[in-house]
Amino acid sequence: MMLLARFRRLARDRRGLAALEFALIAPMMVTVLFASIELTELLSCNRRTENTAASVADVISRDTVVTDDEMTDLWTAANALMFPNSTTPMQMRVSSVQVISAAEARVLWSEGHNGMAPRAEDSPITMPAGMMIPGTSVILAETKYRYEPPIGIFLKLAFDLDHKEYRRPRIADPVVREQ
Repeated sequence: MMLLARFRRLARDRRGLAALEFALIAPMMVTVLFASIELTELLSCNRRTENTAASVADVISRDTVVTDDEMTDLWTAANALMFPNSTTPMQMRVSSVQVISAAEARVLWSEGHNGMAPRAEDSPITMPAGMMIPGTSVILAETKYRYEPPIGIFLKLAFDLDHKEYRRPRIADPVVREQ
């Protein structure tokens, strides 16, 4: 009987309830806070990767002849676009593609940077149907970025961000690569 009375008194006692609730909820709230910060940084890095591909394609599409010095400057500028993220995991490639028919396109020239191999000259390439206008060329810029969040130290977490951007040459069709 006395044991039952103690349990009833314990069930009515509200002292320390807030501390107990906080102890149960705090780890979950801290996890949500860090996850939202990491998600924001991942989305920001994804946007920078996409903007880098678009910028590379846009710069090349505005040119008539691309030289080695211009490519070096382009890679340097592209790396600056990723700031404040590290550029070490960023791989880039730019290619000029000639559209032969509505079903066939071939690489005219290609340059890779930071570990991404260039596409083989005259190799076939698949592109979206809207870009397949026979007799035209297209500049294709590709970026790959391996995002590893700081919390990945504990979870071994990583995200691969891949983007492709297509641009039509504006001045010369096709844009020539000078070696």
